[in-house]
Amino acid sequence: MAHSQVLNPSAPQGLHRAASSRLEWDVRDAIHPVLGTIRYAALRTVQTPVGDRKIYSRAAVSCQKGALMLAVELSNGTSVDEPRGLKPAKDPVLLCNRPEPPGAEKLVQEELLANWDVNAQGEALSLGFRPFPLRECVSINVQQEVTLPAGWPQKTAKVEFTITPYAKQLDDVFVTCGDVTAWDTPADQRVTVAAAAPAPAPAPAPAPAPMKLQATLPPAAGGESWINARALSIGGKTNVRSAPNLQSSVVIQLEPGTPILVQKTATEWWKAKATGTHAPFEGYVRQDRLAFH
Repeated sequence: MAHSQVLNPSAPQGLHRAASSRLEWDVRDAIHPVLGTIRYAALRTVQTPVGDRKIYSRAAVSCQKGALMLAVELSNGTSVDEPRGLKPAKDPVLLCNRPEPPGAEKLVQEELLANWDVNAQGEALSLGFRPFPLRECVSINVQQEVTLPAGWPQKTAKVEFTITPYAKQLDDVFVTCGDVTAWDTPADQRVTVAAAAPAPAPAPAPAPAPMKLQATLPPAAGGESWINARALSIGGKTNVRSAPNLQSSVVIQLEPGTPILVQKTATEWWKAKATGTHAPFEGYVRQDRLAFH
């Protein structure tokens, strides 16, 4: 069974958070000038007061149907009819609120890796998200700082709102990209399914067009070759797990930037072990938590 067929352990809390969210989404199909054929959920306008004026913001979470990868697009403007035109003062930030360990009530926050392209209208687009890791997030905080027009009471303003990946409309987009729906399982069975489902190794990701989100990888290691890597220097500590899945126990937590040796597998999980200068350990680290030399 591929990982997209296993209900994510974050689903029970994610569904609860989605039920309390006031944000409204519309699901549509379209041909995007950059992404091609997509199915996307468009967030209805969010308003942020700035003195006696307002910023009008929108977001879209899209599935590239050919690549089965997700994209996030953000736009901000001074008019409800045209919520774009305000350019980012700096790159937006996406913060994932996820259970640690999986299935726990306690949430930890990690920054999602994202590279942003900004067009002439100020719309920011980030590509290359895989569905299952994004649904580890019970919710995703979107933090932006936008440049304001001349004559406004300040030069920039902060815009913040929260995306709930388990909202019904977003669930539709995730399913289009190969993830399992969290809405077809009866509510009283969701926790049981999440806890009891065996956690197989994730299937290899499809081969999409090159995307800037992932760290630049070295050539595929052959045989039993080990290569140098580091734990990411952002997003807090990196978990090394006893098996290549999120349900397995944590062997050790690596401090940001810790050097390690890794070996490529057929999945998004890499075998990992300590370098000669650190206490010995062995386990698995997910690819998006690694930086390569």
